[in-house]
Amino acid sequence: MTALEIEAARRTGYWLLTLRGELDRQTQPELAAALRALLDGPGRPHIVCDVGGLAFCDSSGLRSLLVAHQRAQERGGGLRLVEVRASLASLLEITRLAEELPAYDDLDHATSGLTHRPE
Repeated sequence: MTALEIEAARRTGYWLLTLRGELDRQTQPELAAALRALLDGPGRPHIVCDVGGLAFCDSSGLRSLLVAHQRAQERGGGLRLVEVRASLASLLEITRLAEELPAYDDLDHATSGLTHRPE
């Protein structure tokens, strides 16, 4: 059985969602539920998703991230990835989602401009 740990922390101007473990079709519903909770909140949903702790991610996990990004954009926000490992970066390239799901090397770059935006 695969396991996924999800930790959400409110920061000034954005939510930091930290993922650890495996993101696949078994654990994807957990991520989708966590993302929905953040997206359904008040204000513009800006989510930074730290994926550095993911040991594995499949296409169902990518789909959850993409759908959340699109829903956030509809409300004036977005979803950014940080700490993307080589295996996930390759998956983003293969699926041609690298341009759709913005990825950053570190939290400072990922959150640039988010901490001063009005909610």
